Amino acid sequence: MIDVKKLCENLYKDEVGNPFILTDGQKEIFELVLSKKNNRINCLTYTQYGKSLTIGLAVLTAVATFPERWAIVAPTNKKAKIIMGYIIDHIFDNEYTAGKFEIGKGESRDKIRRERSKDRLNFKHSDGTLGEVFIISSEGKRTKDVMDALMGFGAQNIIIDESSLIEDLQYSGIMRMLGGYKDNFLLEIGNAMRRNHFYKSSRDDYYYKIKIDWRQGLKEGRLTQEFIDEMKRTMRPDIFKMFYECEFPAPDSIDNSGYSFLLTENDLDRAYVDDIQLVGEKKLCVDVAAGGDNYSTIILKAQNGAKILYREQNPDTMSLVGIVIRLAGNEGISEIDVDTIGVVKGVYDRLKEIDTWSDIVVGVNNGEKPENEEDFINVRAQSYWRLGESIKAGYKLVRNQAWEELLVIKWKIQSDKKIKIKSKDEMLKEGILSPDVADALAMGFAKIDNLRTQKVSSYTPKLREFKKVVY
Repeated sequence: MIDVKKLCENLYKDEVGNPFILTDGQKEIFELVLSKKNNRINCLTYTQYGKSLTIGLAVLTAVATFPERWAIVAPTNKKAKIIMGYIIDHIFDNEYTAGKFEIGKGESRDKIRRERSKDRLNFKHSDGTLGEVFIISSEGKRTKDVMDALMGFGAQNIIIDESSLIEDLQYSGIMRMLGGYKDNFLLEIGNAMRRNHFYKSSRDDYYYKIKIDWRQGLKEGRLTQEFIDEMKRTMRPDIFKMFYECEFPAPDSIDNSGYSFLLTENDLDRAYVDDIQLVGEKKLCVDVAAGGDNYSTIILKAQNGAKILYREQNPDTMSLVGIVIRLAGNEGISEIDVDTIGVVKGVYDRLKEIDTWSDIVVGVNNGEKPENEEDFINVRAQSYWRLGESIKAGYKLVRNQAWEELLVIKWKIQSDKKIKIKSKDEMLKEGILSPDVADALAMGFAKIDNLRTQKVSSYTPKLREFKKVVY
């Protein structure tokens, strides 16, 4: 077998122009891609290990050397372009790969390297054969359209990046891409995020397994103990286990769709108090029942805690306006948050018509774009995430059985790496009624101004660290 460590040193450069040095774990990954001595591989590493770069260099070496067809598949086109971008970055590190690369009409080395926008690369060998690498994604609004698109491709060799973020049905379409080739190769890489096909392949005896956690990264000099200690202090334990321990979520902590519970019973028990002196700016959070078994709910929220003031199955939404006004006058509040979606918008509209209250009435639409569009799919996801982190940081709830609704709220990371909260429609299919109390409290976290207290100030750094590992 070729000494791939020496090969990389001779062919490729690091970001500052020095010979590229593979660590032990990267060397193993590179060898497996280039040799294909195992045709099914599950590669599980801690985040930011450098696996995408390593695989990019290995695929580049393969297509420049052999007449092979390689497909890089990922949950999104943006993600698929990461490995392709590494390939483009290093094509011109040496004349071996550069000399075989087919440059299109009107293109130049500088343009290709600068734009990094190509979805397909060809390498022509001396005997006239071609080595090819291309990218495709499994993203799409309709499952049928995605499946049709995947079925239109075929490749002898497939790399699935962020495999755990690809849905099982789409994964089956990717596997069928290998069907036209007797000798085929599949490498799945990713983080331990869902107990789906990626989890199953990590336990399948037919697969060769690579598992590189933070301890190996420390041994290889890619991490410091200080950094790991910082991650342990600032990150949620379940997220640290996924991204640094390479441990899949426990069976009872994640469902078949990849959702995890936002809060646990222990979190809620720590938040409960029999009474509390609410301090700072106070607001009313009003969730209006849309009929049926739903409850109209009014919560008094302050900077250090919250309590339920009203929860009734009130079919007369307009009578709720009078109740809101009475409670607002009694409590001396500075803001009234009201949902504005669909038929319940009437309460918001009526409150805005009352001169005394119109200036402090704030409409909240959970389906709108959030302040932080990079991390959250919508306002609902952002609000619930803030709520969850605030409770974990010490936010208090005056004891009430209705708060137990918070225990049915689940979240997941979508294929676009944005956080989503399980929708009411999804919960209803599972027999879970609308969590009106939980929704009302989350509404109070829709605006960033609600996080000005020291009690919940840990939200910002925790999200920043979360974003650091996810992206």
